[in-house]
Amino acid sequence: MQEGRTPIQETPEGVVRRLVAARAALPREEDLVLAFDADGTLWSGDVGNDLFETLIAESAVREEAREALIVEARAAGAKADGHTLDIAQGLYRALAEGTYEEARAFAMMAWVFAGFSLGEVAEFAGRVVASRGLEARLHRFLSPVLAWAEAEKVPVWVVSASPRWIVEIGVALLGIPANRVVAMTPRIQDGRIAAELVGRPVYGEHKPLALREACPGATLLGAFGDSSYDVPMLAASRVPVGVRPKAGLLARAAEIPSLVVLGT
Repeated sequence: MQEGRTPIQETPEGVVRRLVAARAALPREEDLVLAFDADGTLWSGDVGNDLFETLIAESAVREEAREALIVEARAAGAKADGHTLDIAQGLYRALAEGTYEEARAFAMMAWVFAGFSLGEVAEFAGRVVASRGLEARLHRFLSPVLAWAEAEKVPVWVVSASPRWIVEIGVALLGIPANRVVAMTPRIQDGRIAAELVGRPVYGEHKPLALREACPGATLLGAFGDSSYDVPMLAASRVPVGVRPKAGLLARAAEIPSLVVLGT
């Protein structure tokens, strides 16, 4: 794509044709995958925000998260004393104001459930998915692409900066198995969430790296995203697709050869 060129608007069926053509140009023995961002791509809105906002609204932040939240607050120039809930709220404001680094913020939104068991956090996430109406927010126009991948046995992976447990519930609504989710994952200690992340944040340039670790040796046939921090993953694919792309992604379109746009 030449700098300044507007990405081509494509239909779901047109995207499938592009995937078929790109596949035909590769060796038959090649292992192929498709990768999708979650928030804004598979559905409208952000389930990580939904989850965090509900945690705050229910005053459910536990003291196990306090010390790590204080470290984050100091780094973001936010309030680092007072009630633990207030510190968490201050970090969310700092994110909105642009003083809290997004990669750190999205990681925090996963480990802020420190002290919860996996059963507790799964139940909490299930309630949020239901109360925030995620099923009605699904981008059903992607169905032809997902159906093609299933019929052709091309695995679909979801690579998200939101907490793993709510992404797993969301993608299940689209028939995508939990074991193909790469997302923010806190460490588990003695059966409970600890206030730190396992591995690198699944964000920006780390998205394609995390995907490569999950399915080593596979070729990224197609990638789908909506935001500027999906650019590295999109650029690494043979068929890059902006799904209802935000202005930040369109501003970086010149970095993604052959980018097409799907959805309005």
